[in-house]
Amino acid sequence: MVKPWYKQFWPWFLMLIPFSVVIAMVITLTVASSYGDNPMVVDNYYKKGRGINIEVEKVQAAQALNIEFAFNQNDKQFTLAYTSGAPSQLTALKVNFYHSTLAEKDFSVTLTADGQGLYRGEMLNNQEGKWTITITPFDNSWRVSQQVNLPAYRELAIKPLTYGV
Repeated sequence: MVKPWYKQFWPWFLMLIPFSVVIAMVITLTVASSYGDNPMVVDNYYKKGRGINIEVEKVQAAQALNIEFAFNQNDKQFTLAYTSGAPSQLTALKVNFYHSTLAEKDFSVTLTADGQGLYRGEMLNNQEGKWTITITPFDNSWRVSQQVNLPAYRELAIKPLTYGV
């Protein structure tokens, strides 16, 4: 006697293939919708490219002025000092800390020089790992940026480098 179709292996196996595609589609849609807009995807490449050129010009301005900094860190405190290219008038500096992989850890501080010409700031919470430190003056006329590993147990030189702009 022949078994009915629902008791045989092959019909169920053949129905499993489209059903697995539906399951994979639901998982893909769930993952895609939970991560939303990806900041790595840019819809206006021309505007982004012009912005990069402006950033390169700011780095070149810092190179022309021979601006370099020394970065020191003690626990949650850090200091910045000009090692070369210091202006006659020490203006406020904006220091941005960008984490390499976790954008929610990024933070920014505005620093003013003390009587010795040092810029002192405070780190937020536990800031370990690979970071990019970007220093700009208050008028945004130049830019110095460097990748560092924090915590820094020795003095780090921060120079205007055009790679990774």
